[in-house]
Amino acid sequence: MAGPATVLKGSVGFGGKNLRGDVLLVQAMLNALPATRGGAVPALATDGICGTMTNSAIKRFQAGNQCYADGRVDAGAKTERTLLELLQRLGKLAAVLGAAAAAAPAPTGPTVAGPNSPVRRKYVQTAKTLVPPAGLTTGGSGPKGATGCGEFPGRVFARLPVIPPGQPGAFKVHVAGAGTMYLTSPTTWWEQLAQAVDKQHAPARKCWVPFVGGNRPLPGDIYLLAQYDNPAMFQHVGVVLDASGSEWTTCDGGQGNGWQSGIVKRQFQPDGVIAGEFGNRARLKGWVDLDNLYAVAQASFPALG
Repeated sequence: MAGPATVLKGSVGFGGKNLRGDVLLVQAMLNALPATRGGAVPALATDGICGTMTNSAIKRFQAGNQCYADGRVDAGAKTERTLLELLQRLGKLAAVLGAAAAAAPAPTGPTVAGPNSPVRRKYVQTAKTLVPPAGLTTGGSGPKGATGCGEFPGRVFARLPVIPPGQPGAFKVHVAGAGTMYLTSPTTWWEQLAQAVDKQHAPARKCWVPFVGGNRPLPGDIYLLAQYDNPAMFQHVGVVLDASGSEWTTCDGGQGNGWQSGIVKRQFQPDGVIAGEFGNRARLKGWVDLDNLYAVAQASFPALG
């Protein structure tokens, strides 16, 4: 019986679209082939992320199977057709495609998304345990518990918990200019991280949501502020607790002396001007949608799985 002509939605490898489901398929197919037929050596981590090892494995397969060795598998082109034909002849194709489909997490449905979704409830509850019920932590650059604003969202993720870096199943993404980043990374680059997820995984609903005037973040979203006089420059990142009115409640690090954390009230105007850090005005730039991020990375949340 003839196999399918293509199973990919886009190209995988160097310069490809690298959609997560496609990368998972290519990784699984290369792992299923013996080394003598161009299979991956060593076996690839089937994580849906097209990194250096996956690119090299594609190129190795191409070189050993009379395909143009450009390190990319294009949908319906010779490299993919050769992969599918080899697996079909070896009697492995059906099992590989079935296993890859089962490994891809199902998208989060609308019944579990929204202001009271399980991941939002847990993220908000965890954030609140890291700060006093009123006021700020002692802070300072030395005492345990001190945190800058960029570290705080990742500190919350670490306590949900999510699978930590270095462990199988940890969610990671390559961010241009920053390298490999994790949900627990101490960083102010949450906008870039979310945009990288959107580009590399192409979720149905974007993880990065820019402020456009009438939209508002929900509890648990990671919000970003830009400087009032220079909207291209970062000012602050924190966690939304309530953004339903003109006075927002947020949970933040990087307060007070710069290393304190706590629950903060911020006056918000419909045009996006908001009370920022140390009494300065700021502009709401946008936020990371926690439900949409979870829909992509949910396999890395063992407590919510």
